[in-house]
Amino acid sequence: MTGSLSLGIGRVLWGQVPLACRSFSLGIPRMFHVRVTLPPPKVVDRWNEKRAMFGVYDNIGILGDFKMHPKELIKGPRWLRGWKGNELQRCIRKKKMVGNRMFLDDLHKLNKRISYLYKHFNRHGKYR
Repeated sequence: MTGSLSLGIGRVLWGQVPLACRSFSLGIPRMFHVRVTLPPPKVVDRWNEKRAMFGVYDNIGILGDFKMHPKELIKGPRWLRGWKGNELQRCIRKKKMVGNRMFLDDLHKLNKRISYLYKHFNRHGKYR
């Protein structure tokens, strides 16, 4: 009888202790946040450079008399222009194309990355 009485008293006492003093949760969150107003709508620049240039090379064949392919207009590293693949394929392609001209530290890091990705794809790959 005294054990159940002490449990009841303990529950009442813990209900009076402020939240900052508690080292654990009682299971029922009392403090929850209700947003009274809606957030203001985001201001979007409809004519930023990315949106303004979207689809600019779509009709290069029609307008340019099919002299240039759109992949020839892509700027970037030589081993990535007009090519797609995963990271392992990209690293192998980079090593084949510019590996003989790389600094030793960069080549060593690239070889480490290739060996890691090779192991990773063999262990966790889609076609395992």
